[in-house]
Amino acid sequence: MSHRFELDRGWDMYLHTLDKYLTHFPGQFALVVFETGPREGGEPVWQALRAGLGLRGEVVQGDRVRLTPEGMDPIEGVADYVAPGFLGVRTGEGLYRFIEGLHNTVVVGHHIFTDGAEPLESEQAWQDWLSKLFA
Repeated sequence: MSHRFELDRGWDMYLHTLDKYLTHFPGQFALVVFETGPREGGEPVWQALRAGLGLRGEVVQGDRVRLTPEGMDPIEGVADYVAPGFLGVRTGEGLYRFIEGLHNTVVVGHHIFTDGAEPLESEQAWQDWLSKLFA
C-alpha cells in the first residue's frame, strides 16, 4: 500500500513538471539529470536536503527561492511545486526537482534547458553533491 501512495504522489509532480515544460520551454530539448542519494541514520533526509540547499524556513508554492548547493552556482527561481517530500523550482533555464524517496533516500530529477550544458559533468556534480551531503 505504501508504494502505491508514493507513486500517486510522484505522479502529481510529474504531470506538473510536464505542464511547466509545455508552458515555459515548449519544443526545447532538456539535459535531464537524475541522481539518487542514499541516507542511513542521522537526521531525517528531508531536513538534511533543505539544509544542503540553503533553505531556511517554510517554502510556499509561488515563493522566490535561492538554492545554494555547495560547490555549485546558486539556483534562483520560483518554487513551482511544493508538497510534503517534494520541491520543484523553475528558473529561466530549467526545472529543478527534489524528491524524498522511499527508504529515506533523495532523488534529484532536473530538466536543464541551457545550451552547452555537459550531461556527464552535470550528473557528476549533482551526484558529488548528494554524496557529500549524506556522507
